[in-house]
Amino acid sequence: MTSIAFADQRPQGLFGTLNGWLQARRAVRAAEQERAATIAEAIEEVIAGTDPKLRALAHYDRSLGPVIAGALDHIAALIDRLPPPIELSRRAWQRDPHVNAFFASAADLPLFLSRSKELQDFFQRHPGASQAFAILTLKRKERQVFGISLQDEMVRRDVAQTSVGFYEPQLLNPSATEEEVREEARHCALNLYIGQAKKRLAKRQGQREGLDQERLIMETRLKGLRAQVRQGAEDPAVLQEKITVTEARLAANGQERAALGGFTNRLEAMLTEIHRILADPQHELQLAPSSLRVDRLGIKQDGVQGTGTPANDLSLLECTTATSQRVIALVRCHRDELMTLDQIVAQVEPYLASQMGIRAA
Repeated sequence: MTSIAFADQRPQGLFGTLNGWLQARRAVRAAEQERAATIAEAIEEVIAGTDPKLRALAHYDRSLGPVIAGALDHIAALIDRLPPPIELSRRAWQRDPHVNAFFASAADLPLFLSRSKELQDFFQRHPGASQAFAILTLKRKERQVFGISLQDEMVRRDVAQTSVGFYEPQLLNPSATEEEVREEARHCALNLYIGQAKKRLAKRQGQREGLDQERLIMETRLKGLRAQVRQGAEDPAVLQEKITVTEARLAANGQERAALGGFTNRLEAMLTEIHRILADPQHELQLAPSSLRVDRLGIKQDGVQGTGTPANDLSLLECTTATSQRVIALVRCHRDELMTLDQIVAQVEPYLASQMGIRAA
């Protein structure tokens, strides 16, 4: 007779397995609840940033939930691709090729950091903080120039070269930790979608307002023409022709306004427009790697042109939206790199500083 043994499993082992399974289920449930809360918060942020009247539609959250979830996943994937922060300091300018390429000289860094109101405000709010993490964005521009190049151990003049420059640096969302600044970057990305939606909704609203204004003008004109008919101020045939044209335009105006729909239809159209933007997050926001080699003067090195010329390799990430393209990087800023007001005045306005009795540091 064959007996079935229950694997000699001790009660403690069974309880341990069951406890582990329960803990895993709790962790999964907690993660699901956290994601649901994140999506719900993002939905409300999108509605508040576009048009709060959309809350009049009972299904707005169900409509936006799936596309916002997809957009948040896309944003998270982009933020994960951002490399660790680079240091923005005069010392880093000497050894970090990216900082060296972004700023013309080491002396430019303290002035740039000091002129950032957001960074100044951060250090005022956190008097004990010695550093801050932030998002740095810049415009990159390439242009053709003529210069000197070393080719085949010979110095050649008037050689066509490509100059790479970085302009309009902006420092955004200073934070206490790298984790916090990455979270701020997520909010910035979501705000880009909100901004794009607002532009499209504003254009649609502008069409409605334009039609309303045109209707008022046409109605006023029609009243004037009919008054002229009664007064016999002009040839009746000419006036009737003008009246016919005006009435036709009024009818067309009414059809165009009807196509835009009433209040509820307009809200539905707005929700559809927001849905369309968020449903294709890759089209609205892209983060593409870009590699190039430049020398210390910002001259692009490639092929024969770069032979024998010391240069640095740059690995950049360029953020592209529907309206802009900027290099983006996470940075670390030290409080002791900031300048005092007197030092800023002395560097920016030497004459004014001399009149005020301020000496350059």
